[in-house]
Amino acid sequence: MWKAKQKQLAVEQINGHIAKPHPLVVGRAPENTEMLFTPAELFGAMAQCSSRAKMDQRAARAQVQMCRHLIARHVDDKNDRFALLDTARTLKDYVGKVMTGLVGDGIAYLQMVRDGYRWVDHFENHAVHGKPPTTRSPDYVFSRTGDLFVALAESKATKGASRAAFTKTVRDGYCEQVEPYLGRKIGTWIASHGYAVGSWMKSVKKAEIFIDHTVSSDPPSGNDKDPSDQSDPRGVRFGSYCGVLTLLFGPDIGEAARDRRWRPSEQNFTTVDWLGRTWMVGEDAEWEPLVVTAEDHLIFKSGPVRFVNGMALDLEVAGRVFALIESSEGDLDLMGELPEFPADIIEAAKRSGGAVFPDGFAVLGREGELSHYSRISVKPPSQAATALVKTERPTDALFAEGIPLIEARSYTSPDAKVVKENQALLYLTTD
Repeated sequence: MWKAKQKQLAVEQINGHIAKPHPLVVGRAPENTEMLFTPAELFGAMAQCSSRAKMDQRAARAQVQMCRHLIARHVDDKNDRFALLDTARTLKDYVGKVMTGLVGDGIAYLQMVRDGYRWVDHFENHAVHGKPPTTRSPDYVFSRTGDLFVALAESKATKGASRAAFTKTVRDGYCEQVEPYLGRKIGTWIASHGYAVGSWMKSVKKAEIFIDHTVSSDPPSGNDKDPSDQSDPRGVRFGSYCGVLTLLFGPDIGEAARDRRWRPSEQNFTTVDWLGRTWMVGEDAEWEPLVVTAEDHLIFKSGPVRFVNGMALDLEVAGRVFALIESSEGDLDLMGELPEFPADIIEAAKRSGGAVFPDGFAVLGREGELSHYSRISVKPPSQAATALVKTERPTDALFAEGIPLIEARSYTSPDAKVVKENQALLYLTTD
């Protein structure tokens, strides 16, 4: 079973497509051609790619978890190269196709992240201005730091097609689903380049990545860039975090956040310390032993249970996203000053059995390395100086009743800096 070993995967085939002359289309070839990744990184990547608006997210999350366990049983933990073993051929055809497709999406996401892209949203979440050029569309929109334009990406995957057949599939994906939208105004942004990323997994020794991409053409003569054609990628970046909120708290929260109908300042959240940072954790609302009382206390009926779903968002990032959700659109430009996650944190997450991604989304590591579970509330920006957790019952009274107390920290928003230690609203009973 594939439990921990980092796997190697390389881009083996790259094909460029010269774009039609357009002042806003500038090609970019893939710079990263080889990557290492862990099981947790692939799982997190698949989860990110599953957070689509137009499908049941609880079913999608269960599907990703199912594939996580399937992959573990059809990838070895010894060889350096990533490959689906021959045992994967014993799966029912429809199960195999689901697993292959999700793995391909995860690989495409990891390839884009390794190539410098930080945020991802689903293309379908953004409206095309004017008449769509085709009835087909790409899967994803990616944004990177310092670039006002974005990249489109289409994911393809196969376990059975020949190299020649799959080469054509990837090429057609670029030509028919990516290229027609380049230079077009979509939502608030313009895509200046794009990719079709194919995962060819027929070999049981090593999978391969095929990439078709945009190549710049000579700019049209006498046609300067129209200054009205401005691209603002913040819509993609905001949508990326709405997808993360969907993974953490469910589809209702994710879509309400996207529509700015959700008020984070009216909610309570669970945090945990890991890797020297504080993370806001996703909560499994369907975990039956967990009971939320009228006083907003979390009570476990039978012994200690894990009540988080294994996914998290960096608390500093969450504070900025929450401030943006509750502000008037455009009032707070918080998407441009998000913290970076250095290589040492990303590597430490791998050693812990988890994963940290450039946008601040994380798959939590081993429980023994998590500490200081807390329950906090996050105030809106106008109340940033206010302590965020208030004590309703004194500590000695709680201990007198035999109730173990979990301390909670107080934070400010949007910077999420600790201002003082305070007593918690969260406590557990032992019966």
